[in-house]
Amino acid sequence: MPGANSNITLQDISDQASSFGDLAPSLATGGYSTQPAQSIGNDVMTALLLGNGDGMPFNWKWNSLNLPTFYTISLQQDYLAPIANLGWLESSWAININQTSNPKQKLYQEVHRALEVTYDQTGYPGKICWMQNDQLQTGTWGQTQLQSPSGQTNPGPGVVYTNPAGAPQNPTNPSTCIRDAFGNLWLVTFQPGQVTATCGSTNPFLTNLVPVYPVYQAGNPSVSATVATTVTDGTVVWTAINPKGQGFRLNPIPPQTGVVWLVNPVGQMRVPRFSSMQQTLEPIPDDWEKYFKDGFFAQCYRRSPDPKVRKKFEDEWALFLKSLDNAVKQGQREMDDFGFYPGNPGVMDTGWAVNPTRPDWPYGPWVG
Repeated sequence: MPGANSNITLQDISDQASSFGDLAPSLATGGYSTQPAQSIGNDVMTALLLGNGDGMPFNWKWNSLNLPTFYTISLQQDYLAPIANLGWLESSWAININQTSNPKQKLYQEVHRALEVTYDQTGYPGKICWMQNDQLQTGTWGQTQLQSPSGQTNPGPGVVYTNPAGAPQNPTNPSTCIRDAFGNLWLVTFQPGQVTATCGSTNPFLTNLVPVYPVYQAGNPSVSATVATTVTDGTVVWTAINPKGQGFRLNPIPPQTGVVWLVNPVGQMRVPRFSSMQQTLEPIPDDWEKYFKDGFFAQCYRRSPDPKVRKKFEDEWALFLKSLDNAVKQGQREMDDFGFYPGNPGVMDTGWAVNPTRPDWPYGPWVG
C-alpha cells in the first residue's frame, strides 16, 4: 500500500514468538493455527491504540487522520459526514473560507465528548464533537418549516440550495442533511463550480433505494473504496450516508447571516483488526515494532497450556505496559503549543464577580 507505515506482518511477529520454546505452544492449535495469533494481535493493537486501565491512550501522530471538511450552514447545528473510520476527535479548526483579505481568519475549536442541542447562535462555532450519524438532527424532504424541529426550511419542490463556497455571507439554506421515510440518511453534495441547486417537483425518496455507502474496513481503517449511492433531485445531488458512520455537531450554531466557516476536524483512526497473517502492523510504524512485540509475547504467555509458563504473563504484561508508557514518552519529546498563559501581569487578581460569557461572547474576555 503506497505511503504505508508498516512492512512487518503479523506472521513475522508470530514467527518470532514461535522461536521461543515457552511461547510456541500458545500458537499451535491444529487447523486453527492462525486464529490464536490474530486474536493476540487484536488484543495488543487495541491496548496500544486505545490504552486500558493500566495504560494511557495517546494521540499517536502516525494514527492521525485529516477528516472530510464541511461548510457551516445558517442555523444548522448537525452535519452528516461520509466517514466510518473515526475513533475520536483530537482537534479541529475553522477558516473564514470566503474572506478575501490575507491572511484569512482562522478559529481554534474546542473538542468535546458531547454537545447539547441548542438554539444559541454566534459568528464563531467554537465547539465541536463527533456523533454517530443516525443520532444527529436531520430534515425531511417536503416537511414544512413549522413542523421542522430545527426551524430550518426543508428540501421540497423547487426549493433552492446556494453553495456556501464563494458566497459573500452564509446563505440561508434548507437543511443539507435529511432522513427519508425508510430511515436512510442523505447529504447534499454540490458539484464542482455549482453555484445553486434546485430540488425537483417530486420527492425522489418515495421508494426504499437500499443505498450503498462507505463502511468501516477493519483491515485498513484509513481507506474505503466503496462509492456511495447518489440520487439526482432536479439539480440537487444527494449522497447516501452510513448511519453508523460519524458526523459532527457544532455549538453555538452558525447565525442566519454571517461568514462561512470551513471546518477542518482532525481525529484518530479506529483500531484495525487482523483478518490474515499477512496483514501488516499498519498503522504502527516499523520502528515501533518492539512495543507491539512486547505485548504479543506477553499474551502468548497468557494462553500457554502450561500453568508454570502461564504465570509469567503477569510480569510480562507489566513489562509491556511499561514499554507502552515509554512509547508515549517517545511522542512527548517536543514542546507542546497548547496551554494556559496569563493575558496580563495581574495573575493574582480577584477575577470577575459574575460569569461574563454569553451566547455572542462564548469565551468571555479570555480570548482576543
